[in-house]
Amino acid sequence: MVRPLPGESVHSVSVHLEPAQFLAAWREKTGAVFLPTLSETRVGDQVAVRVGIHGHPIRATLFGKVTLVRRVGRPALPPGVELQLEKNSLAAAGFLAAAARGEQVSFQERAPRYVLERTFVVERAGRAMEVAAINVSQGGLAVRWPGPLPLVGDELVLKLREGFFARALEAIVCWNQPGAEGERTVGLKLRAEGRAGRAWLKLVDDVARSGARTA
Repeated sequence: MVRPLPGESVHSVSVHLEPAQFLAAWREKTGAVFLPTLSETRVGDQVAVRVGIHGHPIRATLFGKVTLVRRVGRPALPPGVELQLEKNSLAAAGFLAAAARGEQVSFQERAPRYVLERTFVVERAGRAMEVAAINVSQGGLAVRWPGPLPLVGDELVLKLREGFFARALEAIVCWNQPGAEGERTVGLKLRAEGRAGRAWLKLVDDVARSGARTA
């Protein structure tokens, strides 16, 4: 299991907001958003929030760090948290805002995915298992999952073999899809940092250059 850095426990939640509520909460210039949830968290915690806008089909997952916590509120100022969004979540927040304003949007919440048939080793709660990749991208991958599905927000470690070395990448479960044996799938968001991150980006670049079809 991934061991978060001090003050970096990961929380995951889904929220649906009224259009005016999201527009009032979104601060485009600073890349921050206030959400009326997760008031039990602490400043510095990492968060993954699936946000929907009432009356619109668009949904997006925003990743960020808690910068403010309001534990007790009042009607005009509800309890909740302010998140400083990661760079790769800014476009998603912008599309949510456009939908909230009533604009016509066509949003694909992802970078290009490339089909890849390859097995990886992941560790969950100290137990290693093999998973079969379905597709990969710079930010993560989708895999077929053996056994009971992990929960959205669970933390894992992906082992990436690079020559004689095995790089360890921290991963967060972004979604899961139930099914029969061999059909259960899981989406993993990777923290592509340091040498392990560079190794992952190189792997994805090599797959793209090989002419692999997109998913």
